[in-house]
Amino acid sequence: MLGSSQHTTPLSQPPSESVTITHPHHPLAGQQVEVIRIRRGPDPDLIVRLPDRTHTAIAMSWTDYATAPPRELPVSTIPLLDLEGLRQVVQVLDRLRAERRGPPAGSSS
Repeated sequence: MLGSSQHTTPLSQPPSESVTITHPHHPLAGQQVEVIRIRRGPDPDLIVRLPDRTHTAIAMSWTDYATAPPRELPVSTIPLLDLEGLRQVVQVLDRLRAERRGPPAGSSS
């Protein structure tokens, strides 16, 4: 796995934790690396800082991250509305727009 320049990954979360690489065939197996950020998705990756100070992505499943005690998510990563909530907001906005336009011409109120 090749690392990339130290400046390619933004530091959107404070680097305050480390993980141990547990995959037996990884060249850094058994070593701890600093977590820079988590790339979410169906198969999440960790962006980590290697001993040479470069950053790279590593599968979360190749580390002890999943076996570590549960971490509280930073407020910025907690979704405020789910998809159904967003649909309801759109419906409310559509009704408000229709009310502002008034009844169609020629209709009796």
